[in-house]
Amino acid sequence: MRKALVIFFWSILVGGVASLFVFANQKQQDVTCSEFIIDIGYDGPHQLISAQYVRQQITRAGYRIKGQKLTDIRAEEIQVLLRKNPYIRSANITIGVNGSVTANIRQRQPLLRVFTGTGRQFYIDTEGFIMPVNSEYTARVVIANGNIPDISVKSENDGNGEVNPEKNLHPVLKKVFLTARAVKQDAFSEALTEQIFINAAGEIELIPKLGNHTILLGDTTLLNDKLNKLKLFYKQGIRNDAWNKYVMINLKFRDQVICSKSSQYGTI
Repeated sequence: MRKALVIFFWSILVGGVASLFVFANQKQQDVTCSEFIIDIGYDGPHQLISAQYVRQQITRAGYRIKGQKLTDIRAEEIQVLLRKNPYIRSANITIGVNGSVTANIRQRQPLLRVFTGTGRQFYIDTEGFIMPVNSEYTARVVIANGNIPDISVKSENDGNGEVNPEKNLHPVLKKVFLTARAVKQDAFSEALTEQIFINAAGEIELIPKLGNHTILLGDTTLLNDKLNKLKLFYKQGIRNDAWNKYVMINLKFRDQVICSKSSQYGTI
């Protein structure tokens, strides 16, 4: 008798829970979106997109969110749409039981702005991903120019969240990307550098903000060592008005700093 009562009790309990679940599910199907929240993480100082920009992209693609039933919101399709945007690193849509829908977005951060030999422009972000220039927002980053070919580049996400996009960069772009990244990682070099220039020989030069000289790095080998040598040279080797005496500081060779002076001061 006792066993029958226990079975009866558990049957009632399970049936009640199932009924509550069905009821809650039916109520959820009737809930409409009362609020659409766009939360953008910039992960750095440069803004390339805004909440309004994201809303417009969703609307232009034919999707409606606010005022729609939660069951009618095509969250996965909207995620794919946002993840294909070249300025967006990641995007996730979450739907709350209270009727709110949130788009959690992380924006890519530009590292440098590239000008090709024909004048085309684009950004390369901190991971090596290529992004178009946004006319509404300008990122103040180091410029790369010179003998950079007019490379056909992809500037749209594939939506798969590629982990290492730098491996797909053209060799010249990879050269300026690695240089810009090394410069960014050193506060002194970042404050000093105005431009990264690829000369006729395909070598890397830095154009500093101070003085009339250029800094020849050569290739990307031992970049950190070269920048450390440059820092020591500026702190110990340049005094008074010497900023304008040099036309070239050559860091190509290991453990050497070779300086060339303008004809006004002779050469060394």
